[in-house]
Amino acid sequence: MQQAGKTPGEPDGGAGLGARLVALGGLELGRFDAVPAGPDTEPAPTGTEKGTRRRTRLISAVVVVAVVACFSAAAYLFVGVGGTSPAAVSAPRKPAPSASGAAVAGPRPAGYGVRTGDDLHLVCDDWFYPSAPKLRGGTPHPVVISERAAGTDYRTTRTLNRAAYAGSATQRRAWAPEPVKAQLVACLDLTGPGRPIRDCGSGAEARKLVEGRYRLTVYEVATRRKVAERSLTGADRACPFVVLSSAGDTLFSAVKDQQLYDQLRKRVEG
Repeated sequence: MQQAGKTPGEPDGGAGLGARLVALGGLELGRFDAVPAGPDTEPAPTGTEKGTRRRTRLISAVVVVAVVACFSAAAYLFVGVGGTSPAAVSAPRKPAPSASGAAVAGPRPAGYGVRTGDDLHLVCDDWFYPSAPKLRGGTPHPVVISERAAGTDYRTTRTLNRAAYAGSATQRRAWAPEPVKAQLVACLDLTGPGRPIRDCGSGAEARKLVEGRYRLTVYEVATRRKVAERSLTGADRACPFVVLSSAGDTLFSAVKDQQLYDQLRKRVEG
């Protein structure tokens, strides 16, 4: 009667690797897997038997190495062919550099379309959105103004309220457009200090207010083609009501809405 858990023809529990290799390769391995119980278990082998056993052990070792190599090759092929491939690189909120890690020169296309105003800030950081509306046809050409505050590394959207909300619906669509409909991004960046103006505050909290020198650069969202560039000096020479903790000891005069409107009106309204 066949013992449960064994396949027909399977050796008993005492058989080891040698017996299994015999079953696989048909080699006569003798007593390779047998462990002698003691010195009286069997008579000492003759010289001829010793030579035969040495050859048998050598052959067995070669077979073991070959089997291990085959299994290693199979495992390698399984991982290389059937394993999980790297996930496709998709653009995050701030698109990452190319997957190769090499520096990319010039503007780079984002891997997705404009979704929110935050996406448009990236046009100022050398990205563009090929699916965005092109700068063509009649006016208006909707614009979003992206401003980097002094002492910060982030950008915010600046809306010219009088131009956007004190006029017609057409002006509102031009100066406060939905992000997906913007054709232009105007990037406002502080470039350095100008002449001193006054001290703001008193005592130990006093800070120097100086002229703020700015660069206003206008790009097409769909290509990041530069449409215009101007240098501006902040005309708002009043001490600010709110000062960011990151502003440092020097304050800069701000660019007024009217200055931005004067610089952008022709590009936006025609």
